[in-house]
Amino acid sequence: MKNRRYEKIKSGLPREEKPKSGLEKSGKAKCPFAKYLTAAFAILIAGTMGGCTLAVPYAGKEGSGDRMIVAFITTEYLDLYDMESYLNDHASSLVNDGSITLGNDSKYEGKLFADVEKGEADSPSEWKISFGNMDGQYMLMPVSTDENGEQYMGNLCSDAINELYLHSNVSDDSEEQELSGTIYESADGKEKVWYVNPVYQTENSEIYAITGNSYSNGGRDTEGSTMAVTLSGESTVTENGKSQKESSKVTVQFAIMYKPVKTVIYQMSDSNQVLKRDEYEPTEVPDTLKVESETAYIMEETQKESPSGKTVTSRSIVDLNSEEEETCLEAWYSLDNGFISKKDVEILH
Repeated sequence: MKNRRYEKIKSGLPREEKPKSGLEKSGKAKCPFAKYLTAAFAILIAGTMGGCTLAVPYAGKEGSGDRMIVAFITTEYLDLYDMESYLNDHASSLVNDGSITLGNDSKYEGKLFADVEKGEADSPSEWKISFGNMDGQYMLMPVSTDENGEQYMGNLCSDAINELYLHSNVSDDSEEQELSGTIYESADGKEKVWYVNPVYQTENSEIYAITGNSYSNGGRDTEGSTMAVTLSGESTVTENGKSQKESSKVTVQFAIMYKPVKTVIYQMSDSNQVLKRDEYEPTEVPDTLKVESETAYIMEETQKESPSGKTVTSRSIVDLNSEEEETCLEAWYSLDNGFISKKDVEILH
């Protein structure tokens, strides 16, 4: 099998060689092809919400022969069915008994091809991807091959994807990739329907989405309400007479959060005295924070507004004496599309 490198989006880490047989790798990503002769994709989408389980099998076969690189998440249905071709091919049935049944043949299921801007980037994590005029969020693990035939896999996600986590498990006869992330939506009590659409990459690196299944948040407006959807795909790669199973899995969690309206940052001493207090609009929180010399820890307050107008405050603490290599705050802010995202604020000593 060809060697493949793995990268975490925006991690700042050097590329890593493919792990040795049986080695597992996992960690947060800070968002962060061999020739296919035979392929069999198994798609399973399952959602959980409020103790209920939603399971809808995906029956399409459009991705057969291509590698699933995970999901494009939309609030609109991807209407890709080629109705004109179907009607032309089944005109006799319509004339004879006056009825036809849609969905029995996947060859009429269309594809929504992505526009990929690679520019000078040598890593898939730096690509810019869009799906025409269709708005949505994506969680992708695209693969690129360099001039030496070496492959690179990167994590690529859009702005509303938070808490991105990657797990890799590689052995002599299998390769597993798992990706998970959370989409936070502002609590407004309105029912929202999500479509989780599988995304594939062809052997010549074209990327496309096909129609997926829908899930509803039930119109919940309580912070902490969640719904999880899992999408998985599996294929078999054969090269030089040796077969290897490759699988991809993504878990998307949809969570309700009250809208952030103010961020307050306190620099605290060892004796729990306030050394400095800074107040920001959520979108105005700086990328870096310079701390006072006597600061022992930082307390961050995020003030949020519930649908009823009530102010709800959450607090977090960052210990500056922590042994972690990187210390940062997580600042929450609203996006224009009704989602809520967060950014890392680097702490400068």
